[in-house]
Amino acid sequence: GREMTQVSFADNGAMAAVFAPLTLIREVVAATPGNVVIANINSHSQAVIGGATAAVDEAVARLRQQGVDAVMLPVSHAFHTSIVAPASEPLRAVLERLAPVAPRIPLVANISGEFYPQEPARAAEIVDILARQVASPVQFVKGLHTLYDAGARVFVEVGPKRALHGFVDDVLGAHD
Repeated sequence: GREMTQVSFADNGAMAAVFAPLTLIREVVAATPGNVVIANINSHSQAVIGGATAAVDEAVARLRQQGVDAVMLPVSHAFHTSIVAPASEPLRAVLERLAPVAPRIPLVANISGEFYPQEPARAAEIVDILARQVASPVQFVKGLHTLYDAGARVFVEVGPKRALHGFVDDVLGAHD
């Protein structure tokens, strides 16, 4: 967070939660001019879009014209988009000073939805993954499938709300 405040942005961007089938969200984002992407792929029926303020506003208007519920999020920046990419290198420098090591238990990376490397010799890859995650879309759906395929059957949400519980139910609810 500290590194993010040190980088100057012409437009901090915007983000919006969209409650619609992922295929429709992808279509509208692809058809919207300007810098707007799906920043968080949370479930089959909910995602967060982000990017340049004008492009996000346009995408939200297009979605609402189709009867889709889209809610602007009160964020300081368009996280997980190219808007905040300049913060990746300062973040990388901080991470390198911290010298992270490979996890002892399997952990899923947001940017790939796959497990972080667990081999000690690949610790530098972890720094790269963590530095890139600030400007890369969150692959929550893929991460859930990775965990499920590895045998996870209990998912615990810690916090005051139940958003992640709903995403897990939407993505994995049909599994045994």
